[in-house]
Amino acid sequence: MTYTLKLENKEDFQKVKKLLEQIKGAKVFENKEDDSYEDGTPKAFIEQLEKYADSLTEEDYISSEEFFANARKKVCELYSQK
Repeated sequence: MTYTLKLENKEDFQKVKKLLEQIKGAKVFENKEDDSYEDGTPKAFIEQLEKYADSLTEEDYISSEEFFANARKKVCELYSQK
């Protein structure tokens, strides 16, 4: 199981870390807030995703008609397997 604990007082981290380390199998990972967004997504991941999105060209895109045609084809394939 993974849990996230947010502390308002940074000085409490060492106390909490020491307490948690006494629990068998518990691991403590310090996550600096400036390294990730509030939902836990690493900022480096979003930066790489933005770079990838910026590198896409018109040739990389498909039209909505192509998308839905591919989706209908896949649905037919999946239903025909039953």
